[in-house]
Amino acid sequence: MSSLYSTTAIILSRRDFRETDRWYTALTPEFGKIEFVARGGHKSLAKLTPHLEMISEVELLLVRGRQYQIVAGTERRRAFFGLHERLSQLTLARSALHLVDSATKPLESDSVLYELLEQWLEFLCCTESISNERAGFLLGSFTLKLMDVCGYRPELRLCVSCHRSIEQNSYLWHALRGGVVCESCTRTNQQAWFSARTISDEALKLVRFALHEPFSEQMRPRLESEHLESFHEVLESFIISHFPIIPAVSLRTACSI
Repeated sequence: MSSLYSTTAIILSRRDFRETDRWYTALTPEFGKIEFVARGGHKSLAKLTPHLEMISEVELLLVRGRQYQIVAGTERRRAFFGLHERLSQLTLARSALHLVDSATKPLESDSVLYELLEQWLEFLCCTESISNERAGFLLGSFTLKLMDVCGYRPELRLCVSCHRSIEQNSYLWHALRGGVVCESCTRTNQQAWFSARTISDEALKLVRFALHEPFSEQMRPRLESEHLESFHEVLESFIISHFPIIPAVSLRTACSI
């Protein structure tokens, strides 16, 4: 295998490494999540790092070393300039990058995940002002789609126990089992389903909409405070139960500006 190769990438995170270097984590369509070092990247006059600092899609030229990869060249392929003009969009973009970084392991290729992240960034660039309430719902939508891609798709139409279609106002939400359970099953075995919690039809509709509809449609639903609160409670419990790394802050807090 050649020690020198190129790839397209979206930078997920960075941190200072040693005295003058910088360590980067990036998502690629061919190799999944990769990590590499920019020599002298911590210096103010570093030549390679400017393209790696902004949220953008870049072309990387990497060298495989004995201990880690080193970036030998970089060129910006596409810049999402609209993100840096609006604080709400920039916050949403950075929160999503953090979630992708937390949810993935290195070198697990997933072109679907890369496409999802591209669509998210493009959507944010084309969207005007976003309220905190809408931002929380949008980030919830991204999180649900991310978890779906990563293999944690919630069951929202069939009972996770008997696998029959649920009826209106006759079901509960069980985060650990990953979906809704009908009241008949919870009554039959109360001990097994003691942690199931109520969820309104309106909140469940929001969860379904956020999961299945594209980002371009996520500005449509009317967000009433009661249903939005229930939406976030369902989503947060699902994240705590199944996300590889529990985020340090809730999705609502992450969107507060």
